[in-house]
Amino acid sequence: MIRLVEVLPGEVDRICCKVHTVDLNDLPRAATEGGRPMSFEALSYTWDAQALQEYVWCDNKVLPVTRNLYTAMQQLRKPSTSRLMWVDAICINQVDVAERSRQVALMRVIYHRAVRVIAWLGPDDQFTQKAFCLIQSIFTNTVSADGNFKADAGTIWNQHAMERMGLPRFPSSEWEALARLFERPYFRRLWVVQELVVSSEATTWCGPFSVQWAHIEYVAKLVLSSGWLRAFQEVYGVKVRPSFVQTIGNCKIHFHETQGGPGMGLANLLCSTRRFQTTDPRDKIIALIGLTRDAKKYEATMTDYSKSIADLYLDTTGQLITADQSLLLLSSVEDISYRRLHELPSWVPDYSVWQRSSILGFPLRHSKYSAGGGTSASVRWTPGSRSLMVDGICHDQIEAVSANSLENSPIAQSFLLQCLDLAGPLLRRGYISIDAVWRTLIGNTGGDTYPAPERYRLHFRNYLSRLSARNQAYLKTLARDEDVHTLLAMETNDLKVANSQNYQASIAYTAPYRKFFTTARGTTGLGPRSMRPGDSICIFSGGLVPFILRKDGARHRLIGEAYVHGIMDGQAIWKNTTFEEFRIW
Repeated sequence: MIRLVEVLPGEVDRICCKVHTVDLNDLPRAATEGGRPMSFEALSYTWDAQALQEYVWCDNKVLPVTRNLYTAMQQLRKPSTSRLMWVDAICINQVDVAERSRQVALMRVIYHRAVRVIAWLGPDDQFTQKAFCLIQSIFTNTVSADGNFKADAGTIWNQHAMERMGLPRFPSSEWEALARLFERPYFRRLWVVQELVVSSEATTWCGPFSVQWAHIEYVAKLVLSSGWLRAFQEVYGVKVRPSFVQTIGNCKIHFHETQGGPGMGLANLLCSTRRFQTTDPRDKIIALIGLTRDAKKYEATMTDYSKSIADLYLDTTGQLITADQSLLLLSSVEDISYRRLHELPSWVPDYSVWQRSSILGFPLRHSKYSAGGGTSASVRWTPGSRSLMVDGICHDQIEAVSANSLENSPIAQSFLLQCLDLAGPLLRRGYISIDAVWRTLIGNTGGDTYPAPERYRLHFRNYLSRLSARNQAYLKTLARDEDVHTLLAMETNDLKVANSQNYQASIAYTAPYRKFFTTARGTTGLGPRSMRPGDSICIFSGGLVPFILRKDGARHRLIGEAYVHGIMDGQAIWKNTTFEEFRIW
């Protein structure tokens, strides 16, 4: 059984409702008291940890609600007819933990059976109308017959090209309005993913303005695929993040593709949505259960709000790793310096925190890595245990680590020079070539291509040219290595096809929040910022990437995943390789 709220017509400040209890299995065939078909809309909105400072009247009783919900109901209320809706704050008893757990398990069905999902972004502001008009204009003017958008990163700066597409010049007040729209907290809310993915139709409202959700998805994809995001962030700041909308769109495509098949894996969903936010940290898992192929199995153990956050994270991770025999969630472990829940074992991700670095071992993004050489994972965990048993080998050891990690700036000169300084002895002794350095910094991936094409060597040289004159002079001290000398001596003609932005885009995806390191065997890598000399570089059976471990008595702590140049394709694994058991806690 579920509740539906009938928002009664009116135009005054006081909002009045009736609550109906119905059997979900009867929807949409059930009827209201007046005999009308029970077709309903489901509201998708943010709580934002707001205080319950407004009130609505439900069945002549006062119910406190947040300001955002009150504003939404006020805007969506019709002047002369009722509107039947499902609204979580009203239709679920929020103080009854057992009811919350039961109702949450039904949300996939509720949002799927709704005739429409209303995505409420919040009250309008001075940017809203221009943003919605631009979204409609972009959708109308740029959709081609083959579905492809004919533009690149430079097009947005070309006024004549923009005019030919029927779009305003950039920058302008219209584009600023769109940028500010993508900054709204609604797009970062994790529950939104399920609510929109399972919907049959969705409309976006912001104050009195509305547009189809599919059009917002289209514009977000356009900004990202065309390379326009860099222009947006240069002009309007780094908080412009249409990638959240694209993630929702990608999940929706995958969900509908797999509904009749195996369905979506929870581990993949957890990795895809790590940067979304929730008020209750338990919802980082619970909000995704309805999208998974094993929803029924997980509902019993993973939708329990009475569990502590740490216990839920531990049990979920242990179950998924052993059931899937996959190391994906080990790749998702963040650096210890970013953790909030320090009581978690080192192999369990703290899902409550922002995933700063990209996940190298995420097969949907880096499907070409195969450090484990095509072997199968061998992982063991006993429910309730804080230890994870993994088979693998200890291949190498960290020798030197850069003083700093690359943070927000993809052209941070000090970080690049630290990398070159660490690599200098290896370059001069001939242990590595300069190719090892530039390939390491981008995870050997150029765009969507692995290994990075040779032209990225030219892109790297162009990238180096952006160093200051003083740092250029320092760089030339490394030119005693013939390979470095050849790179630095390239003529202008050789660099005509070079584009530092291509290399910058690749390094900005792979290197941020990681440190550069060299190893005892004489190679280079990127790893978590808390690693230190003496840490072990291990390759687990079935692993896509190497992992950094730190010995702690007879056990090990997981520091994080790594890119290690020269072993990412299984070069360290032989037919007669004998794996040992690592106990990670």
